[in-house]
Amino acid sequence: MIFSKKSRAICLSILFLSFPLTLFYSSAKGGKDIDNDKERVFANQELLNPIFEKLYNLEKEKKGKINIVHIGDSHIQADFFTNAIRNELQAGFGNGGYGFTFPYSLVRTNGTRSVRYSSNATWQSLRNVSPIADVGVGLSGIALYTSSSDFILQLYTPEGYEFNSVKVIYPEEEPHYKMSISADQLEVTGGTPTGTTSATSIKYHKVKRGETLSSVSRKYGVTLLQIKKANGMKSNIIKVNQTLKIPVKTAGKAVQTKPRSSNLDKEELEFADMVSKPYYSSYTSDSAINRITLVPDGKMAMYTLNGFVIENNNPGIVYHTIGVNGAQIKDYIKYPLFFKQLPILNPDLIILSFGTNESFGKMSDTQYIFQLNEFVNNVRAYCKDATILVMTPPPSMFRKRRQNTFVADYSVALMGINYLPVWDLYSRMNGDASIRARGEYASKIARDKVHYTTGGYEAQGQLFVSDFMEAYNNFKRQKK
Repeated sequence: MIFSKKSRAICLSILFLSFPLTLFYSSAKGGKDIDNDKERVFANQELLNPIFEKLYNLEKEKKGKINIVHIGDSHIQADFFTNAIRNELQAGFGNGGYGFTFPYSLVRTNGTRSVRYSSNATWQSLRNVSPIADVGVGLSGIALYTSSSDFILQLYTPEGYEFNSVKVIYPEEEPHYKMSISADQLEVTGGTPTGTTSATSIKYHKVKRGETLSSVSRKYGVTLLQIKKANGMKSNIIKVNQTLKIPVKTAGKAVQTKPRSSNLDKEELEFADMVSKPYYSSYTSDSAINRITLVPDGKMAMYTLNGFVIENNNPGIVYHTIGVNGAQIKDYIKYPLFFKQLPILNPDLIILSFGTNESFGKMSDTQYIFQLNEFVNNVRAYCKDATILVMTPPPSMFRKRRQNTFVADYSVALMGINYLPVWDLYSRMNGDASIRARGEYASKIARDKVHYTTGGYEAQGQLFVSDFMEAYNNFKRQKK
């Protein structure tokens, strides 16, 4: 059955009357006319008043911190877009610290350069885009884990990013880590982190219902890469009753290799007194530090981390970023631990940037708004006092330079809701026209016509800050 554009809009409005959050949906659809009127840059701008009030008090009294949490996909994981916003807001309201950070480099994926990590162990990761597994995928949207009971992990920051407090976030309610703030910088030399390699033999495993490649790898103590290589697999997808070759170590046939060694001896480290609560442990130093060293506390089959939070003692903005390459809203929803850990960041403002990956899955605007509602309801169950702001996705193209009309549809749908403030990045950039030949962003979008150059992301960040500050200044004028 084919519905007219107007009928689809009416049906969508009726559908969401059953939700706690009511929805008004515009009848305009994709291929909309771009309206650069500044009054339409933000929808429901008055809903930003609670965060503007907090900014006003911070600006006036120079006390306290405001925590902004920006959540999304690969546009956020890279931290170019968000770092531009962070720098501008902290320049205006004070730098309260870097905020949430994850060791992307330890699993060879892109992330911020402002916080750095090193370790003597091999770490594996599971992203929330993967099938659900029994790994604690929490606040970062990625679980970092290792079976090494001798690991040393170090977080350090360059000059200008020193911090006074740190939180270590993990999926368990009880801590399994110790932390030193006096250790020297970690230096690692030698061979593989395991210290030895062994001869291998092949076992066979028949996949049972509910198993994932990740759970099978943990069962046999081998890596995902080893299983995929033994079976000639290009993806992590497995099927029920599929027989997998498992390359396992052969007892008594170990081949000695040069072990990986570090300059730090765990037995000689001095450990800080940490305060532990469910899902995290924290430490506060009177003086600024730029390095912490983490080691295991007790014996476990697997050690899992969900990230760190670093802050200083200064009043101002703390801008936390959480992004996962390839993620959609539904990927965060399927892991309840994400929402349980979100209050650890004490969010005052939560910004959501989704839509690009949904558009490549050809998700309808109706379903997109449906999933957004579910995500928002989950957030509000744990963070009742936080203001939630949604950004529309930026322009992009499908393969062979085909127009991506889905992001235009999402922009219209989001700007039509009446229960959340929305910033229209898509229209602010002048839509698809901006990334076509001779468009303003034609030279600032990557070759894949999905992601942007560093300069492109920074320009988007500047657009947001400009509009956000204009709205805030309007608030101050009305207040006076």
